[in-house]
Amino acid sequence: MKRYIDKVWTDDHAVYASTSDGLEASYEFALWPSLAKATAAQREDFYLSYSGIHWPQIDEDLSFKGMFTHANLCTQDSPENSFVYEAEQVGIVAEDDGPQYGK
Repeated sequence: MKRYIDKVWTDDHAVYASTSDGLEASYEFALWPSLAKATAAQREDFYLSYSGIHWPQIDEDLSFKGMFTHANLCTQDSPENSFVYEAEQVGIVAEDDGPQYGK
């Protein structure tokens, strides 16, 4: 089953993602040294790709599937579970075909 990511956000401790069907997962920044050491501004400077989140200032990438696996909402080896971001699926209209940015 393909699930669409409809929201990604951060706070002082973690990054969160939710799907259009109501699932929510998070990763604590403490799990990722580069994110743990990053400033709030660096953490808020991310963009979404089809399969994950990228922080260009600190060159860090996290996959949506890894995040939802970590939350025990799917298994990593389960091909029928996918978590993807597609702007047109969540009602976001992009001005071009480039990545969609965070805050």
